[in-house]
Amino acid sequence: MMPCISRYSLPARIYLLFFSFALWSGNALAQAKPSAPARTATPDPASLPTHDSHQGLVIAADPYVSAERYKDKFGKHSPYDAGLIAIDLLFRNDNDLPIRVNLRTMQLLVSIPGESRQRLDPLSPEEVADRVLAKRPKDPSPRFPVPRIGAPPSPHNKEWEEFVGDVRAAALNTDLLPPHATTHGLVYFDIDRHYDWISKARVEVPDLAFMNDPKPLFFFEIDLGPATH
Repeated sequence: MMPCISRYSLPARIYLLFFSFALWSGNALAQAKPSAPARTATPDPASLPTHDSHQGLVIAADPYVSAERYKDKFGKHSPYDAGLIAIDLLFRNDNDLPIRVNLRTMQLLVSIPGESRQRLDPLSPEEVADRVLAKRPKDPSPRFPVPRIGAPPSPHNKEWEEFVGDVRAAALNTDLLPPHATTHGLVYFDIDRHYDWISKARVEVPDLAFMNDPKPLFFFEIDLGPATH
């Protein structure tokens, strides 16, 4: 007598086969998918040689003084090649209250023996993109004092917009420092390729205030010299 196959057996076997294949496919895809690069931990601002601290706030400055550091972050469009310097500013607020910082009043003070001091204002992401993507002058040699005129206009095309996005993503883009937290981001200055003078420069952060507290915060200044040794 021919054995009888249950009408429920065949669908069950097909389901089991399908489940096994799906499980194998999922494992294969998981192994083939490249793992996301590990994020670099934010250093403690107090551990950097270029920092100032008082009233429960530590501010450190990490200047990008080599072309390699820009390539790792920006690729082929490098602020370094355009004569700009990016400085990673790190804020560690150990207070119980948030602190507001006025980003527009920060300055880079360049002091060279025999020359007048230069106070440089930070650049917006759009200004960085204009300088980086503009056509380079025939004579790229640095000049001092740093020219105060703007860069030649660059076409505001898709490439420009994408680069502005990259610059803004890496920039210090908040003026509020949360309590018991570390905040950091890049600030950009046009130093017209005077990278060797960063050893004689300092960052000034003059305008900070506790939120909902009349107690003033004193002036911060960070000497960049130790970062270039």
